[in-house]
Amino acid sequence: MTRSIKTLALVFVLLSFATAAEAQLAPADAGAFMGSWTLNLDSPQGAFEQSLMLKDEGGKVVAEMSNQMQPEVQKVTDVTKNGNDLVLKFAGNFQGNPFDAVVTLVPDGTDKCKVTFDINSGMFTMNGTGTKK
Repeated sequence: MTRSIKTLALVFVLLSFATAAEAQLAPADAGAFMGSWTLNLDSPQGAFEQSLMLKDEGGKVVAEMSNQMQPEVQKVTDVTKNGNDLVLKFAGNFQGNPFDAVVTLVPDGTDKCKVTFDINSGMFTMNGTGTKK
């Protein structure tokens, strides 16, 4: 019984390391996504502009996001690829309300992308376009 518990614990530890490694995308793998972007999103309240910077931090891709409503920078370290798409995941807080977000960038030409900004697994979604600065 003790051996089974130790084996299960080891498997859990190894899986958690594998998951963490997946979330750390190398800058070379992000390719043309690296750099500064302006994301123009459509929301029920009207147009919404988001600034996005994808940069190399210690050999890993890190995103920094901000906008006029929330000017403090949201740092995103969970940056992965799904095929050709770049996926950013983070937990945020807007006016005291915590949320989980997934931002997906789908290439659409050299310096453009389609954007989906999903909050709380579909509770609120904004779509739009991104343009590299």
